[in-house]
Amino acid sequence: AREAAPVCFDAAGLDWMKGWMARKKPLMKRDAFVWMLQGDLGFDNTDPFVTSKEEAGPDQWIESGPHLMMFPKDPASTDAFTSDFTAGEPYTMFPGTDFAHLMIPASGYYGEETTLSPEELLDLLMSPPYIYILAALVLLLASGALAGGRGGSKAGTQLA
Repeated sequence: AREAAPVCFDAAGLDWMKGWMARKKPLMKRDAFVWMLQGDLGFDNTDPFVTSKEEAGPDQWIESGPHLMMFPKDPASTDAFTSDFTAGEPYTMFPGTDFAHLMIPASGYYGEETTLSPEELLDLLMSPPYIYILAALVLLLASGALAGGRGGSKAGTQLA
């Protein structure tokens, strides 16, 4: 069993994490893209503070495999997405709370072993939702937000 869940994020992601750890609404200047390429240790999909399977709501416990996340400045922006984590598509975790965020499953999310050829990987990255994430990252890089410009941070933050 894993004992840690490495997560990578920038300053905006840290703002969200600080709010979550303090159990207070995150105060964010912009959306943040976050990734956990080794998955997490498990959460109740509806309650941001339930971290044990025994306390989780019926059929709400999810131990996520590799995934990307979008922590929104406005949690209501995730309302149009499903909260069904079994559908194999992006979904809202912690819907209806100040901590609602978009979960974007990556290959291996449900424990399946997958090996992609370079061509298959390129096809995957050029399809929704990944193409949108790539476009957002290009825009952030072009604006300097990820390289220390206009409110960005010079280095990302990694917690283990």
